[in-house]
Amino acid sequence: MNFNIKRNELVEIFSEFINILKDNPVKPIISGLKIESNNGKVIFTGTNLDVNYIKSVSCETIENGIVIFKPNLALEYIKLLDDEFITLSSKNEVLSIHLAEFTLLYHDNFPENLELPILEEVAKISSQELYKGFEKTKFSAAPSSENLAINCIRTIFRNDRISFVSTDSYRLTYLKTENKAFMDKDFSIPLDSINILCKLIKDVNGDISIGYNGENLIFTWDNSYFLTKVTTLPFPNFDAILCGNSFSKEMEFNYTEFKSALKKVLTVARTSNEAKNGAILEFKGKKLSISASSGKAKINQKVDMIKTGDDFKCSLNIKFLYDFIENLNNNAFIKGNSSSAMFEITETNNLSYKYILMPLALRD
Repeated sequence: MNFNIKRNELVEIFSEFINILKDNPVKPIISGLKIESNNGKVIFTGTNLDVNYIKSVSCETIENGIVIFKPNLALEYIKLLDDEFITLSSKNEVLSIHLAEFTLLYHDNFPENLELPILEEVAKISSQELYKGFEKTKFSAAPSSENLAINCIRTIFRNDRISFVSTDSYRLTYLKTENKAFMDKDFSIPLDSINILCKLIKDVNGDISIGYNGENLIFTWDNSYFLTKVTTLPFPNFDAILCGNSFSKEMEFNYTEFKSALKKVLTVARTSNEAKNGAILEFKGKKLSISASSGKAKINQKVDMIKTGDDFKCSLNIKFLYDFIENLNNNAFIKGNSSSAMFEITETNNLSYKYILMPLALRD
């Protein structure tokens, strides 16, 4: 194998695959990046068995061939070079990159047929719309794979909307977009796959086609192919949580002031050993008082508000509240009934983005 490629392009490609490749003691070949040079095109392939990523680029190919190696060390080396173009060539189980040599992996056991055909196209959506949908909901998905049913984002495709839902059982985020799908399908996409995909499409401009093949969801754009297995465990019935609720209290806050106050309180609340990230919120008259304490410090912040309903006090996980607020662009609304019932948070003129937050036990 022998080909020339732009250094900056190679850095970008290797960086993308390092997000996917993982050490696998049972099958070490899985930790390698497969590079195939073939008549003016170079195809890069990586997998961790849950996710497959394939990217092809046009290059000056001098000799066709296939190699598999671990790109981590090579990436650090390439970043230090100044050359505009880099030559990659292989000979005697060694990959030469510029003036360095890297050991190759034996590639007979590398998985084949990683690029599955798409059975049906579910939707076509702007890359930035898809990226925004995942980013604005993934923070409330269960972070651990101990509960796979909620360690994901539920993505709902309908002919009049595409929606994204996540929950960790203490909170729930719902985002409905005006993007339209070609068919009605629901998929639970694992959080790990979401995080990888977001890194890949963050700077992509253009549409992304979404299709499926059995229990695999496939995303294609430009010369890139991304496959992820979906979670088949049942997702919680979030419709029952979102619909039919009535609230006796509603508070409106200036976005900038509210976000600033929450951030300040969080600096103390996160250090509390008794109730990590816990804070007391007292809604009284036209002021909200937010207080938190730990063994090291105490803090109290006051924020102006417009309130409907009686005064009351509650305890909330201030980090969970801040996670949603920092995703808003306009004034925030908090609706509730009591210190022991769920709260709903939205923003001005946007009922398509909702956040449900359960309270903490209120300590006197």
